[in-house]
Amino acid sequence: MAAPSLASARWLNGGIARLDPQGCLADASDALLYWLDADLTAVRGRDFAALVGQRFPEWEAALRRLLEGVPTFDQVELASADARAPQRFSVETFCHQGVRFVRLQSVLPPLKELEESGLSDDAWREGPAREVYLRLLRAETQLDNLIHRWPGVVFSQRPDFSFSFVSPRIEEMTGVTASDWRRSTRYFWEVVHEADVESLQQRLQQAAGSRTGLTSTYRIRHIETGRVSYVWEHRQATRSANGLLLGFEGLWLDISRQTIAEKRLSAMAWKENFGVLTMGLAHDLSNIMAGILSLSETFQADLSADHPFQEGLALIKRNATQASQMVRRVRQLHEGKSGERSYHDLNELVTDMAELMRKTVPRRILVQTVLAPGQLPVYLDAVEFRQAIINLAINAVDAMPHGGQVFFRTSRHEQHPPLTNVQGRLPRLPCVCLAVQDTGTGIPACYLGSIFDPFFTTKSVGKGSGLGLYNARLFAEKHHGAISVASQEKAGATFSLWLPQADFTEGLQSAAQPAPPRHALLVVGGTPPSLDSLVTFLREHGFYAVAAGSETDAAELLHSPEYQFTGVIVQAMMGDHGSLGLLDQIRKERLPVKTILNVAGCHMDEIDTKLLKAVDRVIAQDLALPEFLAQLRAALDDAGH
Repeated sequence: MAAPSLASARWLNGGIARLDPQGCLADASDALLYWLDADLTAVRGRDFAALVGQRFPEWEAALRRLLEGVPTFDQVELASADARAPQRFSVETFCHQGVRFVRLQSVLPPLKELEESGLSDDAWREGPAREVYLRLLRAETQLDNLIHRWPGVVFSQRPDFSFSFVSPRIEEMTGVTASDWRRSTRYFWEVVHEADVESLQQRLQQAAGSRTGLTSTYRIRHIETGRVSYVWEHRQATRSANGLLLGFEGLWLDISRQTIAEKRLSAMAWKENFGVLTMGLAHDLSNIMAGILSLSETFQADLSADHPFQEGLALIKRNATQASQMVRRVRQLHEGKSGERSYHDLNELVTDMAELMRKTVPRRILVQTVLAPGQLPVYLDAVEFRQAIINLAINAVDAMPHGGQVFFRTSRHEQHPPLTNVQGRLPRLPCVCLAVQDTGTGIPACYLGSIFDPFFTTKSVGKGSGLGLYNARLFAEKHHGAISVASQEKAGATFSLWLPQADFTEGLQSAAQPAPPRHALLVVGGTPPSLDSLVTFLREHGFYAVAAGSETDAAELLHSPEYQFTGVIVQAMMGDHGSLGLLDQIRKERLPVKTILNVAGCHMDEIDTKLLKAVDRVIAQDLALPEFLAQLRAALDDAGH
């Protein structure tokens, strides 16, 4: 076949080919045949990748990989290696009813290449044409700056929910790259929070028929970390001239902070008002019960032992006593102040709370206690303990919408049993355990690593704050213990609080010196596996650790009112300097945190000098475990920072 002329190779528009199942050319558009400098009879039945490879040999392997797959739609960009006439092409392939189509067309180089070199074609040197080119280049530059710096996501979405265009920030919010969003139709409904799918589907049907667009709020889940974000979305349907739906134009804004703050403020205001009403009602009810109890005792004392009213009065007295006890428990929950620790019997506390739950949960839920023999002494804040138990119990009740059983089990342990999904540090031995077990729906295994994180919830919007299990975790860690979970889907879940058994020296120790603060650490940098590994290690050794997937996330977390970080750990590998901006921000704003560089997978001499100078302490990852922890604690406790 004759070599194509340089003029015919410069630009290709609308090059379309139909391939047979073996990847051979069955039909082609005139534009593609002209670009190939061949007629259809000469190339029909020839291998398409080899045919294009005759013009650009470096493309053949990439085309074969593209055509060997069987996706509904896929796309790749290829660039020529010809220095005389550099070209860039977009290759799209899709299947329909077993037939594969390929569209190959010329595209402009990336914006940065255009800014640096421009177009070399003689036609662009003419005044009007070049002015048009420069205007378009400036417009694209402005749009590119807006897309990369604006704190949101702009998108054009096809009817199948893949994206023809989406701004790169979507990767921070969802964990899926912009290129994957453009190539696949499956991600959208994987990212949308499962509890919001049904309502969102209904709203999208409304948006498809709306001429003015639709605004809505729903949750999305990061596909790798499970982090939940609230997004505000506006979308507008685009249609052809005859009314056919072509897709949607829209944008996302992350409104997680605002939404959570509004929910918490609303809940706090209502709880404050409800607490005032409840206390007043409890006081009046207590007086009424006292009168009933007093009269029943008086009448019972005045009657003879064999009087027929004796049995009825005894029943009234017993029920009035039970009602008074329940009112007393409710008042204890409202009147108690956290921060005061004392010695208690775990069995007694659990019995008291189980009795209250029996009176308040729906009748379809059976509450049972299985208590260890004897007393289980613990040194704790009874108010915070009751709050933690209520959180666990309500969580169990919510998992049994059609009824079931909740078990409160206490036990004493001389050895730690094998556990998974533990938050906090297992207490010294001997220890005691309170397990809250339900027979509900269970927890999917993919959520077990995230359920103790703040604001994590699988309930629909307005049905849960995501703070109940988080608060239970904080209680356990504050009392030098741990909380664990074991679950099987459709078979229920068990949450276990592990606390040290009191040896009656705790009061003297706490009076002698305050307990050292538990350090909260923000971890950033490195690969996702190494990041997760380090966070897990820190949590297992008594630190509160939070992972930041990017430098932007780390900056937001440092300024979040939900966290009080004492240190920032930056993982660094050879040639890495991606966290310099974050470290500079910490230094400029004089944030009260220690900065620690964790060198991983290389020698310290291979790390950028600027990065080494920007931190307070450098710790190598290959140290022995005790030495690593000792250096870390020394860096965090260094008063000279």
